[in-house]
Amino acid sequence: MNKYDRRVQRTRRNLREALFALVREKGYDAITIEDITNRAELGRATFYLHYHDKESLLLESIEVVASDLIAQIDQVSPEVMDSSVHSGPNAVIRQVFQYAADQSDLFRTILRGEVASRATARIQQIIRETSMSLLQSRLARLGPDYHPPVPLDVFSNYLAGALLSFLAWWLDEDKPYTPDEMHHMFVRLFFGGALSALGISQTPSLDDIN
Repeated sequence: MNKYDRRVQRTRRNLREALFALVREKGYDAITIEDITNRAELGRATFYLHYHDKESLLLESIEVVASDLIAQIDQVSPEVMDSSVHSGPNAVIRQVFQYAADQSDLFRTILRGEVASRATARIQQIIRETSMSLLQSRLARLGPDYHPPVPLDVFSNYLAGALLSFLAWWLDEDKPYTPDEMHHMFVRLFFGGALSALGISQTPSLDDIN
């Protein structure tokens, strides 16, 4: 990477950080381009070299967060390939809670307020698609003629929505439980009944998910 590319990345990172800091302070709708450039200590001309408006900055910022989350999930996905049928999405859930804990201010910002609908839709898509892919590999072990009572796209969408609701409550309450505690509670609450919807009678215990 040359010096110009590094400078571009640094400028865009500064603008993203300024945007999220200002969203936390005053809300997205109240922010102006001038607010963002003043906080980032950059000129308006520099902003417009990179972005058309503040919404284009917001959308790229959400995508950067989403890409980082995907990378975190990809790190744990290979190690669950030979584990039990519920552990594919379980690994995703564990990583989402840990990532949200590590980036709690940022996650709290993008999951509520004016930014929430765009950010939630993208993150929900990541969880839905990753969970469906992992579940497909698990259910394939039941044979080519096996068809779950509830289609996987319905199941994965339900999982993603429930997880994000659980996550948003946890962050709004200032994380009263650890990421591991939240992960364990969610798995017990969700998979106890949800697995049966796929025609799988197995209910995870704490020993299963540790």
